[in-house]
Amino acid sequence: MRFRTDDFAGSFRHDGRWIRAEYPMWKPEWPRHLLKVLGLALLSSVAGSDCGSSIPHPPRMPSATLSRASLITEIAFGSCYVPQFERSEIWHAIASSNPDVFLFLGDNVYQSEEKGEPELLELREAYALLARDEPFAALRSRIPVLTTWDDHDYGLDNAGAEFAAKYQSEALFEEVWAIPASDPRKSRDGIYHRRIVGPMGRRVQMILLDTRFFRTSPESENSDALEPTMLGVEQWRWLETNFDEPAEIRILVSSIPLLSQNDQGESWNGWPRERERLFAMLDRTSGTIVLLSGDSHFGSFYRRTDTGDQPLWELTSSSLNLPLPEANQYVDSDPARVGPAHFEENFCFLSIDWTAKVISLELRNAAGETIAAQRIPVSR
Repeated sequence: MRFRTDDFAGSFRHDGRWIRAEYPMWKPEWPRHLLKVLGLALLSSVAGSDCGSSIPHPPRMPSATLSRASLITEIAFGSCYVPQFERSEIWHAIASSNPDVFLFLGDNVYQSEEKGEPELLELREAYALLARDEPFAALRSRIPVLTTWDDHDYGLDNAGAEFAAKYQSEALFEEVWAIPASDPRKSRDGIYHRRIVGPMGRRVQMILLDTRFFRTSPESENSDALEPTMLGVEQWRWLETNFDEPAEIRILVSSIPLLSQNDQGESWNGWPRERERLFAMLDRTSGTIVLLSGDSHFGSFYRRTDTGDQPLWELTSSSLNLPLPEANQYVDSDPARVGPAHFEENFCFLSIDWTAKVISLELRNAAGETIAAQRIPVSR
């Protein structure tokens, strides 16, 4: 993400296009916000200087422990948060909902300017700002937080496997999110991972994919010479193995929408063969499956109906504090979308009634009010 310094209101780069975004707090009498929003480096304003040592390594952001024995009944999730804006009210609403776990779906921070240099100074700075975000710190002190990334906290807008600093970015991600040395992510490429939580008969499997590290261009989708990939060979193999693991409910997290059929923005729609491969895998997987995603800067429900007795549902949550109503003009009708796209600040909430065998999915605004909802039966 970049903010153009020639536009006071701010022009935001998202999915390769510039979108003008205006916020009431961007006022001349608040110069600190102006410096942040317009991408002026907080600690490296001298052009041409060596800033590597002037920006401290960002603090680690551990969260409360998620026990394997925990009974999961409520999960909150969201994406797209800009700590530079200092608009953190939504964390209070999320904390008040008292979830068992919070899933951070990607674009968890935005850089003031994306340079993609190996030092990742701007990304380090963004993480440092998030670490100083007091409402978020209060939330993670008592609520477990599981994370994946999307392009802006990976390194560059729409970046994939070609990103030259991806190994540096992965090392930074693992350090910032306090990934322990024993975690499999420390010994393999990419940041995909899974947790399975709950007693027998009430097990919830949460799989967080990495849709960035291995992704290759979809431009060769129709070419026999080169097969594009979303997840890469090893992640695909890992995913199939984990779908064999017994669980009553499976939460599959993709940083970008999976079911969307819209050509605008990023989604698995640009990788149809990869999506069909995933569909085939899901169709032979036991348990009730729910898809969660972010990135789009609007919240919405999606549904796939060619799945037998029960449709496959996806809920996209975006964004936590970067609403882009101007992006409405880019959102075409989408055959997979159920209901309207919601452009206000939002997070989502998933609750499980194990007795009634029902999952409730809610899209909530920054005040914690439900603005859209859907109920899904749990397979018996």
